[in-house]
Amino acid sequence: MSHTSLPPTMSISHLWGNNSTYSRDENLIIPISTPSPSGSYYANIVSDEQWYIVQVVNGVAISGLLSLFGVASNIINIVVFAKQGFQDSMNISLMGLAVSDLCSLLTMIWICICVTPLFYLSELPFDPRDIMYLTGVTPHFLFVKIATFITAFITFERCLCIAVPLKVKTIITPGRTKIIIISIYIAMAVLMIPFCLGNSIELVFDFTRNVTILKSTFTAERDMLEAITFLTQGVFTTTFSFVFVICCTIVLVVKLNSKTKWREATAAKSDRAAEGVGVRDKKVVKMVTFIAVIFIVCAVPPTLLFFYMVFDQDFRIDGVYRNLYSVIWSSAFLTETINSSVNIFVYLKMSSKYRAVFLKTFWKKEEK
Repeated sequence: MSHTSLPPTMSISHLWGNNSTYSRDENLIIPISTPSPSGSYYANIVSDEQWYIVQVVNGVAISGLLSLFGVASNIINIVVFAKQGFQDSMNISLMGLAVSDLCSLLTMIWICICVTPLFYLSELPFDPRDIMYLTGVTPHFLFVKIATFITAFITFERCLCIAVPLKVKTIITPGRTKIIIISIYIAMAVLMIPFCLGNSIELVFDFTRNVTILKSTFTAERDMLEAITFLTQGVFTTTFSFVFVICCTIVLVVKLNSKTKWREATAAKSDRAAEGVGVRDKKVVKMVTFIAVIFIVCAVPPTLLFFYMVFDQDFRIDGVYRNLYSVIWSSAFLTETINSSVNIFVYLKMSSKYRAVFLKTFWKKEEK
C-alpha cells in the first residue's frame, strides 16, 4: 500500500493499539499529538461506551467464533491437501495458504481473548491489551501478509496455465513451487525484523499495581524502525499484492473467456478433446478466481486504511479519532478473518478431488 513522506510520529504501533509507556531508554520522550481545533469536533464521533460495545460484539463474539470456525476449516484443508499429495504445484500452494490462514486465525483467537473484559480486568501477571500488540497483532499481521502473497502467486500460476498451457509445467514445477512458498514465508518474516528490533516484552515494575508484570517495551529507535516496517509491510507489500491479484484475476477471466470461445469454434473438429480440456481448465480457474475475489473484497478495508494513515497523522490509536480508528480497524480485522476462514466452501463446491478426499476422510463415504 510510493509516498513522499511519513508523519514523524506515525508508527506501526499506533496502528495496532500499543500505547505502552515503558522504554528501555529512560530519556526517550514519546511524541504525542495534541488534538487540533478542527479535529476536536470529530473526537467524540464514537464514544467510549460505543467503542466498548463494538469491542465486545465484533472483537470478541463475532471475530472469536469466526476464528474458531476458521481454525477448524483450515485444519481440514491441511489434512485433505496432505492426503492428496504434493505432486501438483497447485496443491502445494493451497497447503501453504491453509497453513498461513491457520496461523493468522490462531493469533486472532488470542487477540479476541485479550480484548475480552473478563480477561483483561482479571489480576494477571501481565496486561493483556498491552502484550497483545506483540504476541497477537504482530504475528497476525505477518501471517495475513504471507497469505496475501501466496494468493498472488496462485493467481499468477493460473494465469500462466491459461496463457501458456504447454510451457507452464516446465516453468512452475512442484519443486520450484515449494521454494517459492517457503521464500514468501522467509521474506515476510525478514521484513518484520526492523519492527522486532524496536520492541520487546520484559518484566517491568508497575507502580500502579505495586507488582512486577510483563510489559511491552521499546527502544529509542522504535519510531524510525517501525516507520520502515510500516512502509514496507503496511504500504508497499499491501498495495503491490492487492493490485497484483486484481490484475491477475482480470487476466484470468479475459483469457478464459477468449479460450472458451476458441474451443467452441474448433469443437466440431475435435469435440471430445476440446471440451474435456476446456472443462478442466474452467473448473480450476473458477476456483482460483473465487479465492481471488474473496481476497480482493476482504482486503479493500485494510488497504484503504493503510493509505489513509499515511496522510492523516491524527488517525491512529492515540490521535484525535482514536475510538473511530479502533472501530474501523476492528471491522478490518473481521474482513481478514472472513478471508482466512471461508476457502473451504470454495474447495467443496468447485474441486471434485478435494470433495472426494473430504468425504472419504471425514464422512467415510464415496462421492456419488
